[in-house]
Amino acid sequence: MASNLHSLFLPALLITTLLISCHSSQDPETKDTTTPTATTVIPGDSVRSGVVRVSLTQAQYDVASIELGRPMLRTLKTTLKANGTIDVPASNQVSVAVPFGGYIRKIDLEPGMAVRKGQPLAVLENPEFIQLQQDYLDTKAKLEFADLEFVRQQELSRDNVNALKVFQQVRANRQSLQAQLAGLSQRLAILHIDANQLSPSQLTRLVTIPSPVSGFVTNVPVNNGRFLNPSDVLVEITNVDHLHVRLSIFEKDIHRVRTGQVVRFGMGGDSSFGHRGTIFLLGKSIAADRVVSVLAHPDGYAPDFLPGGYVSALIDVKTQPLQTLPESAVVSYGGKALVYTLEKKQGNPISYQFRQVEVKTGIRENGYVAVVLPSDLNATLTPVVVKGAYSLLAKLNNSEEE
Repeated sequence: MASNLHSLFLPALLITTLLISCHSSQDPETKDTTTPTATTVIPGDSVRSGVVRVSLTQAQYDVASIELGRPMLRTLKTTLKANGTIDVPASNQVSVAVPFGGYIRKIDLEPGMAVRKGQPLAVLENPEFIQLQQDYLDTKAKLEFADLEFVRQQELSRDNVNALKVFQQVRANRQSLQAQLAGLSQRLAILHIDANQLSPSQLTRLVTIPSPVSGFVTNVPVNNGRFLNPSDVLVEITNVDHLHVRLSIFEKDIHRVRTGQVVRFGMGGDSSFGHRGTIFLLGKSIAADRVVSVLAHPDGYAPDFLPGGYVSALIDVKTQPLQTLPESAVVSYGGKALVYTLEKKQGNPISYQFRQVEVKTGIRENGYVAVVLPSDLNATLTPVVVKGAYSLLAKLNNSEEE
C-alpha cells in the first residue's frame, strides 16, 4: 500500500515543478519592470553616456525667463597675495639732538603725540650758551674797530704816509675777525639764537629746541633735569607724509610684479583690503628667506597707518583675455560648476532640449567668471543659458525626487 502511494506522489510533484518553472520564465511583467530603470532617469530628460539633458516646453521656457548667450573674451585681472609692513623712509625718521648739550629744564612729550614743524620740543640750560653769545658780541665790537682802522690805513697808504706793510696787517686782522664772527653766528644759529637780534642786555642761558619736521613723536629717551650730551638723542620724530608699504614677494613670483601695478591692502587682520597704493620700487636683492622687498606708495594717509604695522595685500599682477560667462550662467551643485547649453529647439508646439555641462571656473570680476569649456564644445557656436540656469537645475532635482 505504501509503495503504491509513493508511485502516485512522485509524478505529481514533477508535473507541479515543471509548471512553476515555465510560468516564471515566461512572465512578461518581471522582465519589463527591471530594464527601464537602467536607461531612464527622469521623465522628459535623459542621461546617455554620462550626458545629462533636460527638456522644457515653450511655457516652461517662458516662465523660467531663459536667456541665451555665448562665452566672450574679456580682460580680467589676476591677483598675487603678499604680506608686509608699513615702513618709513630713513629721510622721514628724525632724531633730534643738540650739538652743545645742556641740562633739560622743560620737556612735555609722549610717544604718539603730534608735533608741528617749529613747535617747541624742550628747553635746555648751559653756561656755555652765555659764553658763546659773549664771544660773538666781543668779536663783533673788535670787527667794528677793525673796519674803521682799515679805512684809515687805506687812505694813508694812498698818500704814502704809512708803509704798505701796516695796511696789509690791518687788512689781515679785519678778515680774521670777519671769519670769527661768521663762525660764531653759525654756532648761535644751531642753538636757534638770532645773532642779529643779540645785544648785551639780551644774553640768555636757556635755549628752546624747535621741531625740525611735522610728524609724530615715536621715542623720548630723556627726562627733565637730565644733562643732554651732544651725542644724545633728545626725541625721535616720524614724518608720516611719505609712508610706504613694504611687501615681501617670494622669489618665484617676483617676475610677475612691475612698477605701476595697483596694490589693495588692509592693516592687521583687516581682510577688506580697503586701502590702495601703487608699486614704485622693486628690490634688487634676495633675502635669506628667499623674498624680495617691493615698495608701494599708499593713495593718501589713513589714521590706522602705524609704522611697522602688519599689512596683508593683493597685487593686481596681470591682465589677460579669457573666455568668460556672466556669473548667473554658472551654477554649483554637488561640488561641481555647471552650465547649460541649448542642443535642440524643435517641434510644434516648440520644445527645448538643454545639455548640462561641467566646466572649470577661474577669476571672477565685475559679475563675470572665467570658464574652461569641454573640448567638444565650440565656444563661438554653442548657445549657453546665461539667465535661468538655476531653473533648469531645479527641474532636474525635482524630477529626480519624483
